[in-house]
Parts: sequence; C-alpha cells; structure tokens
Amino acid sequence: MRYTLCVDFGSTFTKLCVLDLENGELVMTTKRPTTVETDAKIALLACLAEAKSYVGEKGVKDGRIITSSSAAGGLRMVVVGLTKRFSLLAGKNVALGAGARIIKTYENNLTADDVGEIEQINPEILLLCGGIEGGNTDRILHNARMLKRADVSSYVVYAGNQEIASYIRQELVNSSISCYIAENVFPAYGQLNGAPAGEIIRQLFMERIVGAKGLASAFSIIGRVVMPTPAAVLAGGQLLSRGTAFDAGVGGLMVFDVGGATTDVYSYLEENTSAAKHIGSPEPFAKRTVEGDLGVRSSCLSLMEAMKISGKAEIAEQELQACCKKRAEAPTYVPDNEMQRKIDLILAEGAVEISARRHCGKATNAYARNVCEAIEGKDLREINGIIGTGGPLIHSRNPAEVLRKAIGRPAEKELLLPKESKFYLDKRYILYAIGLCADINPASALHIAKENIVEIN
Repeated sequence: MRYTLCVDFGSTFTKLCVLDLENGELVMTTKRPTTVETDAKIALLACLAEAKSYVGEKGVKDGRIITSSSAAGGLRMVVVGLTKRFSLLAGKNVALGAGARIIKTYENNLTADDVGEIEQINPEILLLCGGIEGGNTDRILHNARMLKRADVSSYVVYAGNQEIASYIRQELVNSSISCYIAENVFPAYGQLNGAPAGEIIRQLFMERIVGAKGLASAFSIIGRVVMPTPAAVLAGGQLLSRGTAFDAGVGGLMVFDVGGATTDVYSYLEENTSAAKHIGSPEPFAKRTVEGDLGVRSSCLSLMEAMKISGKAEIAEQELQACCKKRAEAPTYVPDNEMQRKIDLILAEGAVEISARRHCGKATNAYARNVCEAIEGKDLREINGIIGTGGPLIHSRNPAEVLRKAIGRPAEKELLLPKESKFYLDKRYILYAIGLCADINPASALHIAKENIVEIN
C-alpha cells in the first residue's frame, strides 16, 4: 500500500492530510504553524513526524507527496482588459480560477499613471487580454506598448485577440519582459475560453514562482508545488459537485472558506439557460471570488466596517472596534470567553453574508420578446449544497447558522442567491487534498470527500 500525503503551505498553518486512495480512506490530518519565513521544512517535518505514528516511517518514506501553497502572499496578479463586462471579467475569472490573488485590475487604455502603479505592485504575473477574434487590435496594442516601458520582473500572459499575439510577444520580449501566449479568454461574444490561460498561469506558478516563496528548502522532500491552494480547493469542490462517470456528485454547490485575512467563495453551477438575457462575459461552471477585506483576524477591522455599512453589526460599535483591533494585532488569537466566541460568530456571519452578495449575480426585469429577465453575473438560485471550511467555521459552535447567511431573503429579489440549501462542514479541512487528488484517483477522492464532509443542521 502506498499512502498519499497532501501538504498545504498556508500563510498561517502548514497542513498535512494523509489519504489511502487504494481503499478510499482518510487516515489522518494535522497542522503546524507555518515556518516559511524561516525554513519551510520545520513545520513540514513536524507534520510528517506525526504522520509516522499513524502509517509508520516506511509509510511516510514511500508515500507520494503532493503539495499546494498560499504562503508568502500566494500568487499575486494584475489583470488588464479592455471592457469591464467582457474581457476584463473573463480575465478576472481565469486568474481567480487559477488560484491568484488579484492585486489590481485595469480596463480600457493604460495610462502612464497606470503603468507607474503596476511598477509599484510588480505582480508575479500580469494577464493581458482584450479583443474578440477578428475584433479590436488598436487598444490592445496600445496597452502592450505601454507595458513594455514598465520596469517590472513580472511574467506576462497574453490571452487576447490572436491576430496580433506574436507581435505583442515580440514587443515585450524585446523589452526583456517574459511573455507567454495563451488562447483568447473571450474569443467571441457569449464564449469563455479560460482553460488554456489558466493552465499557463498554474505552470508559471509551479515552475518559476513558487521557489521564491520561501519553499525551496522543502523541495528535497516535496519535489514541487503542484498548484496554489485556492486552485486545489476549487478543484476539490468541482469533483464533489460534478462527480465521476460512475458516481454522481452532489449537484449545485457553494463553498465558503472563511479565514483570518480573506474569505474565499466558490460556486459550481451550469449557467442559467432559461428565458433570460445574459449581460457581459459568460460565467464559468466553477467560479471563485476572494474578498481581501472580509477576514476575521488580520483584516477584521475592514470586515467590521463592511458590516457597519451593510447594517449587520449586532454589538456596540466601540466594543466591537476594540475586539477587532485585538484580533488584527494577534492573528492567532483564540476566544477565551463566551463574549469573545459570540463576536467570532458575528464576524463569521458577516463575512459569509457580505461575500455571498458580492459573489452572486443580479437580475432585472427585461422587456423583450421571449425574455423574462436580464442577468448579470452568476445565478446561484438552484444551489442545493453549501459547504463551510476554514478555522472560523470549523471551530464555530453553530456553523449551519453562519452558512445560512448565504441564503437570499424575500426582499432581495434582484440578488441571485440560493433559495434554500443543505449545509455541510469540511471539519478536517480536506477539500484542498481532494482537489490535489482529483486527477490521480477521482473515484477514491470523491468517496473520501462524501464520507468526511458531513451534513450539519
């Protein structure tokens, strides 16, 4: 028997999940505070030492190790498109689906000020897109010529109008900017083609970027990092939603990963093909959004502000401010009394409620023959399962009540939120591991997910 050891280098914890894929079993999970800033091996070796008590030294030594990472800021990207509703939206969905943290987006013609800002950001990857096939070339050429002046060490992935792809690559390469060509992410109105660009982004992360994230010391043990953590979670949710040829998935699904710094939202649902007019770029089956201001620790002051604006705060403002400040200054803080646990619950509810409403699409009445409504964004009304993961939900005393905040209310008719749903908890934080194993043994990975991601009331 050969065990599969799934490692995730997170910004706060390094996690290990040991799976027996031959028999479809979860063997053990553990975590240690991340040591990427000093030596990534320290936390990794501590996790592996614990695993030996379950599978023996030989089980660890002979095991297959597969790894994801979001440490040291994750995959930092900038996306440049031409139109907000079309190429830019398509590019954002591709970048987020590849596991990126989008630092900034730009639309239309880049200015000198924009280029100066991009230089300050110096993203690891810049995704340049725009122009349908046979469409606009002038503006995308303008943007490429502006970018070639930029003093950056970024990799550029060009995924726009292919008519000028080779010219753009040559322009950038001549300015010592590495440029990779992908198929157009938005080749025609009503078409989304994100997979080729997404694969190039993941390959760049794996082969060129991750070594600079403080993980090089662990390469002798792990071999390489396969993908960013959010991409692994996205893949895990997709397997659970769609299933395999021999085992049905659970259907329309959402996942809320509430963390200390961000809240990531994932949704899995085919686009609504009813009598509706769709505005903008098509939505992908598997979609991810990340809210950098809705974490419950390091970014909880901005979460509190968002809750106040949304009218969701349920405690005196001064008291909540003081408690949030304590959490922001100590990201590993654990509540030590009932009042502090209640505040954690309120913050988690706020993160889920606000992030769900940012993730979903919107509908308006449409006045045209055979069209009943106009939809912009993703329609989540047919979602039938919502999963919670991440420390604040896993350790919550009432995670179902937190997840219930994602359900649409009668007064929110324009928001395309789930109408009703079952609730599940990824209590042992295995969804990333399911994603890492989805291409190795999908049947076994799906079985383990169904056995361990449990329904809650």
